[in-house]
Amino acid sequence: MKQVNYLLAAMLLFVCQTAAAQYDNEYDEYGNPVYRGNQPSYNSYSSYGDDLEDGWGTVYLKYSPMQLISSKRGVDDKTYHAATFGVSYDFQIGDSPVYFEAAYEFTGAWFSKRYPGGDKYSMDLYYSKIPLNVAFRLNLSDQFAIIPYGGINIKWNIYGEERETDATGRKYTWKLFDDNRTYDDDYRRFQFGYQAGVKLLIATAVTVGVSWEADLTNFCKYYDNKEYTEKFQGIAFTLGYSF
Repeated sequence: MKQVNYLLAAMLLFVCQTAAAQYDNEYDEYGNPVYRGNQPSYNSYSSYGDDLEDGWGTVYLKYSPMQLISSKRGVDDKTYHAATFGVSYDFQIGDSPVYFEAAYEFTGAWFSKRYPGGDKYSMDLYYSKIPLNVAFRLNLSDQFAIIPYGGINIKWNIYGEERETDATGRKYTWKLFDDNRTYDDDYRRFQFGYQAGVKLLIATAVTVGVSWEADLTNFCKYYDNKEYTEKFQGIAFTLGYSF
């Protein structure tokens, strides 16, 4: 009988402790307990959410095999290898899982190809970009959070150069944004674009992601026919450190 009483007492103690854990207790200035209903936030179960709940910064690197797409039929799309360094910060909107993200990126893109007959063409392009996104954060556990996002960007093409070497070895060079040295091509320094993607936050440090990025406005118009245009688009892979 004593064993049964001990067991019942232990069970009662466990129930009382479990019930007490459902509430947050505070004390007034006289030491008397004050009841406070426990009001967990949408991600209170996650220690990760507690660490970076209000917002967080990220330093990241990005690689993208961007394609320069032509509106003219019969013109091959050019694939550029683009490397990006970026910094961003995510601001929480109220107490919701919605965040506003602002970032700054600097990108270098390169293309090179040898054509039949021996001619070789290459182009370098350097630009900066300001992406502005709306993101939704979903904490999967205390170690993982997944964040889909999307938004627009403002791009400034800083410097570009075209180079061509013909079969005889003669070399030609053009500056992309110098109207006197690019024939009559109309290259745009300022462009608008968009991006949409998803990021995975691991613990409190690592960010990995994939996104789709594309120009909304033209990068250039052909010198021989202004009706034909070119725009960049492509998939991008991101690796970063969040803090």
